[in-house]
Amino acid sequence: MTNKELYRHYLNSEFARRCEANPAYSLRSFALALCVDAGTLSRILNGKQALSYKMAQKIVDKLDLSPDQQKEFFSSLFHYQQSRKLEKVHEKNVNEAEYKGADLSVEYYRVIADWYHIALMEMTYLKSFKPDSRYLAQQLGITQAEAKLALERLLKLGLLTKKNGKVIKTNEKLSTTDRHLTTPALRKNQKQFLEKAIYSLENDSLEVRSNTNMTMAIDSSKIEIAKKMIREFQMTLCNFLESGKQDQVYNLSVALYPLQNNKQKPKE
Repeated sequence: MTNKELYRHYLNSEFARRCEANPAYSLRSFALALCVDAGTLSRILNGKQALSYKMAQKIVDKLDLSPDQQKEFFSSLFHYQQSRKLEKVHEKNVNEAEYKGADLSVEYYRVIADWYHIALMEMTYLKSFKPDSRYLAQQLGITQAEAKLALERLLKLGLLTKKNGKVIKTNEKLSTTDRHLTTPALRKNQKQFLEKAIYSLENDSLEVRSNTNMTMAIDSSKIEIAKKMIREFQMTLCNFLESGKQDQVYNLSVALYPLQNNKQKPKE
């Protein structure tokens, strides 16, 4: 596979992954998720139509690509356009897409995307906490290398700091101004926590977990109000649980989503 074909490989691989997860998933569903026309997407996947830079920006924001993969995506597109002598993607655009000076943003991406970074930060509140990679790996169920790199990364970003011989959490906020990094990172993070919830369902006793759900016919015009109520509930419960003796790190996930097929047409 040549460099100029790589962006199509990413698209086709993502489509295949979604079809594997859901046998009923179709090209039309994929096009709807990417907010592009199904016919246009089919021609792009088959190499019969060029992908414009503007459309590429819209598409890449909806794919679960790491910063390095995003760079490869745009670089591949540039070389494809160059080989076809098209002017839709300019080298200046590719350089911008490669996130100049993005080393710090890439580190933030990893912190936001991989669940154990947040868990590690919260563990610093526990009396039993030790900034030791072997201890952290055992507690979080990750490799010792992952634990070591995560600890170093959090210290480098100023999210953790060393004080009086201890490693403590700072008040720095997790954020990046680049939505091309933030959006895929948060989506990956949510998927990981859903997987952790499934693992807990199968491995933890009822005494230490709560898994509930509710199916209802709703007034969809109240969704924004409902989302606000969920955020307020989460903060109230968080404040309640954190007010006592902190001896365990937990995750709270609340999902509100439609069960019917979304009939909304993609925006042109």
